[in-house]
Amino acid sequence: MTARMAALRANPWALRVLVMVLAIAFISALGARFGTPDANAGQRYNVPHDSKMESGIGVRFTQAAVVGDGGLVELTYTVLDTQKASKFQSDVKHPPVIYSEKNRSKPTYRTALMRQGHTLRAGQTYFILYQNNGGLVKKGDTIQIDAGGGRLVGVPVR
Repeated sequence: MTARMAALRANPWALRVLVMVLAIAFISALGARFGTPDANAGQRYNVPHDSKMESGIGVRFTQAAVVGDGGLVELTYTVLDTQKASKFQSDVKHPPVIYSEKNRSKPTYRTALMRQGHTLRAGQTYFILYQNNGGLVKKGDTIQIDAGGGRLVGVPVR
């Protein structure tokens, strides 16, 4: 047994202080690793739904987010009906158009579709990337999505 171990056994308070210091260090390390909670952490993220649009195109839009250092808008959707969703996704000449609800005059329409031409699976999530023309869409804004003859308004942007 080393001298340090003998000193800890002789003084039980030293052992308790050591355990307390290690516990505080561990909690501090966890806090530094995972950081402070996001300002939106307690808020729910709700995307409005339009059953007519969803039944027409076979997908449900689930999220809009500004990504790529603000230069892209990612629109995610979940497949509800594989046949309709395949038709929706393969129509590259008429992709969904998004508008910032603050500035409706300029649409964001330049897109890159994920998995174009592949077999889609019901319940699977896919995405469309849009070029964020001039930074029209910003985090915290709401957007309007025009797709398949339908319109979805009030979609919050992350």
